[in-house]
Amino acid sequence: MVEESLVDVVLVILAAVVAIAVLPEFDVDLPLSQEITENGMILRPLQISINETGALYFLDQANEEQPLQPREFYEMVASSQPSQTVEIHADQSAPVIYLLEVNRLIQNAGRNATFLVQAE
Repeated sequence: MVEESLVDVVLVILAAVVAIAVLPEFDVDLPLSQEITENGMILRPLQISINETGALYFLDQANEEQPLQPREFYEMVASSQPSQTVEIHADQSAPVIYLLEVNRLIQNAGRNATFLVQAE
């Protein structure tokens, strides 16, 4: 009985090692922030970050993070140009429920979004 358990453990460990060794690599280029020109206007993506506590920050023209309340976030997204992309930069430890809520607000405003989750 003990020998079978040991064999099972060894087989599970061996299977895990093989699975890790053959993990696929995806050759995907990460999206980059791009300015677009529309009707003579230059549109930068709205860049929003979410930290590990779920706090929202807006990246202003000087590339400095400014605190942002959820109501201000929605108003900012709703008043943006329809073709302007919203970029969400989140820490890996950011609460998922906040990411889902931000996504819902962006969809309600009829805008497109790019989510970039950064490993710590």
